[in-house]
Amino acid sequence: MEFALILNAPELKVDVKENLIVCADGGYRHAKDKSVYAVIGDFDTLGYLPKEVKTVVHPVDKDKTDGELALDFIKGEGGNFVSIYGGSGGKFEHVLGNVNLLAYADSIGLNAKMVEAREEMFFVRDTLCFNARVGDNLSIIPFGGEVTFESSLGLKYPLHGLKILPYSSLGISNEITEGKVEIKVKNGSSFVIISKKS
Repeated sequence: MEFALILNAPELKVDVKENLIVCADGGYRHAKDKSVYAVIGDFDTLGYLPKEVKTVVHPVDKDKTDGELALDFIKGEGGNFVSIYGGSGGKFEHVLGNVNLLAYADSIGLNAKMVEAREEMFFVRDTLCFNARVGDNLSIIPFGGEVTFESSLGLKYPLHGLKILPYSSLGISNEITEGKVEIKVKNGSSFVIISKKS
């Protein structure tokens, strides 16, 4: 099942297209006229418990963010793919934590992408395939150490045998040249960011 997860961004600049929507606490403010499946969190941001939708309440003193708890909930509900909205624009530590949700989703067996108005972000440790637009940019940021690639398709600068160190900018601003992109990782893991030109 495909879910959407709406986080507590200051504003949401992209329309949520999925039918199964889970909100993390204040992310519920962005659901507007959408039908929401559940709201998860400690509700310190939202400030109240919505009565018209399922809520799962956690204590304020906890070891996970509301976003991470929401991913646990989605996995428990049988989800296998989640699009994460509202991951940017807030406090810097929350933005970085939200990006890490992609790696956390992978660790619990969820395929995930983060969706913004002009960017999409994935986490990859093996193979990533997706439909793309020619001319858009693709950037790679290593996660947790160096990453080595086995092969790629659809990129101006191929990744065959390429090693990117964790502090290197080598993976920034590649160009998509075909309607389908495939990236195969040999060792390590990375974030892959698609930046739309228009």
